[in-house]
Amino acid sequence: MTAQFPPPVPEAGQRLLSHEELEAALRDIGARRYHNLHPFHRLLHDGKLSKDQVRAWALNRYYYQAMIPVKDAALLARLPDAQLRRIWRQRIVDHDGDHEGDGGIERWLKLAEGVGFARDYVLSTQGILSATRFSVDAYVHFVSERSLLEAIASSLTEMFSPTIISERVAGMLKNYDFITKETLAYFDKRLTQAPRDADFALDYVKRHATTPEMQRAAMDALTFKCNVLWTQLDALYFAYVSPGMVPPDAWQPGEGLVTENAPAEPGPAATPTAQPAAFSGSDVPRLPRGVRLRFDEVRNKHVLLAPERTFDLDDNAVAVLKLVDGQNTVSQIAHTLGQTYDADPAVIEADILPMLAGLAQKRVLER
Repeated sequence: MTAQFPPPVPEAGQRLLSHEELEAALRDIGARRYHNLHPFHRLLHDGKLSKDQVRAWALNRYYYQAMIPVKDAALLARLPDAQLRRIWRQRIVDHDGDHEGDGGIERWLKLAEGVGFARDYVLSTQGILSATRFSVDAYVHFVSERSLLEAIASSLTEMFSPTIISERVAGMLKNYDFITKETLAYFDKRLTQAPRDADFALDYVKRHATTPEMQRAAMDALTFKCNVLWTQLDALYFAYVSPGMVPPDAWQPGEGLVTENAPAEPGPAATPTAQPAAFSGSDVPRLPRGVRLRFDEVRNKHVLLAPERTFDLDDNAVAVLKLVDGQNTVSQIAHTLGQTYDADPAVIEADILPMLAGLAQKRVLER
């Protein structure tokens, strides 16, 4: 029996597409260009990023989240119909909330705090990659300056977001021990908000793209928005994954994080708020008496055991602690890891210094 294939989608611009053909063409753009296909997202969802790489994603993505209601307000001001304004206004409420402490931006701040950032640092947008800022600002300008049809069509990436959200939440909860359901609470409401918004925008585009040229403009607008999302991940990938050359004005691992207080020790000499001095490359880290690295067979992962305490570890921490033997300096550890992972030892050393300081603060590492 001959296999049956769906007929090819006619190219917009040649003739006026039916509503069904236009929707199929728009969905085809998402199938080929949506950022769930980007290598950075594959690493994120599959648990292949370090904690600092996840932090870089959360921090940079905040700028996109914070500018969504700015973009929507620019579009809202151009809508000539009260009913359309009431519908589009809900998008702003979804992100800004009805009151302080509410809304999608607030929930993204909770996500950033959940991976260790201080709120004020995130709000400042310090450390945002230049490419992130440029692509997000370009999106705001696009919506402000292009036709209403193009502005609304650019939001049609919402058609594809429920799939990526479900994959992201499941993958991150499964693969990162520092991620919780509360950390990812932002995505809960998006599973219903995004389809609602997409249905409205798709209906608007179908009804208002009344010529082949307008249909092509709508498709180009969706392509542009896919590129905006893809470019943000390009920036993260090249800065923090490969080759890992973080621009000097961008976030560096260890910056803007909440410093955890060390646990109080019994006795008059206890100083629970004392901060350990930062590690240097020449320091020789060692595990204190009673602290040991152990593989937990039940959970199939390494943990750090201390008297009456257990610390879960990510893969990066395990790789470092396996080389902590009381003889290797920090620089020697970084050099060994650089050879193992074909990476720049200087970059690795800068990455592990704050981690070592954090373990020392928890009293499970000394020098």
